[in-house]
Amino acid sequence: MKKKLNLDELDLDNTYTDEELTIIKKHLKIPISRQLGNWNIQTDQNGIVTTSQGGFNFSPSNRRKNILAPDVAFTSEETYLKLDEKQLWSFDGQRFTPEFVVEVAIITNDAILNEFDNRMKNDYFGAGTSVKLGWLIDPTNSIIWVYKKNNNENSPTRRKCNWENLDGGNVLPGFTLDVSKIDDILLLEEENDKKEDGKEDDKEDEEECPYCNLKINNVHNMMKHLDKVHLNSN
Repeated sequence: MKKKLNLDELDLDNTYTDEELTIIKKHLKIPISRQLGNWNIQTDQNGIVTTSQGGFNFSPSNRRKNILAPDVAFTSEETYLKLDEKQLWSFDGQRFTPEFVVEVAIITNDAILNEFDNRMKNDYFGAGTSVKLGWLIDPTNSIIWVYKKNNNENSPTRRKCNWENLDGGNVLPGFTLDVSKIDDILLLEEENDKKEDGKEDDKEDEEECPYCNLKINNVHNMMKHLDKVHLNSN
């Protein structure tokens, strides 16, 4: 039986498989990208919102490639309009990066936090990138880490925020992430898991008809089935 994932009750001591982590992140990044996309349209930003299907070359130079795909990213209209065909459709042109990135992470230990922290600092905010703002969202622990470009330092600033609505500041003017939308996804997954659990319970209570091996889930239905199909009562 395939293991069901209850996103509202993730076990911090559990080591999730890559497949499970992909499922978790896929569900949780939807309300983030949707809110960012709505803001992009409603405020006439005319930028580009991408999810993990869209990769960027975060290498310090064009001589080598460091292709990474943030869970959510925003590229401004100013950057987008300057891109040529080679930049738009391949990684062979002059590299470009978004101004805003989001990673959704299930942080169950310090090693995972350090991995994502290094990615933020050394890749997304590395030398020559355009990234000005980054959010590392950890729904398991209800924490958001905010990274901001520091023009006076090589490394960005990092701030730990509580699980509350988050303002995009000067990088995303007028945008506020509504974390309740993420909570809604968690609650929806919990309800779906409960429904699936109910179905599994029903299957476990099923018994086979002694005559035809049909699975029937309660005594009343079994009696009706025997009477109608096998005993031929009128």
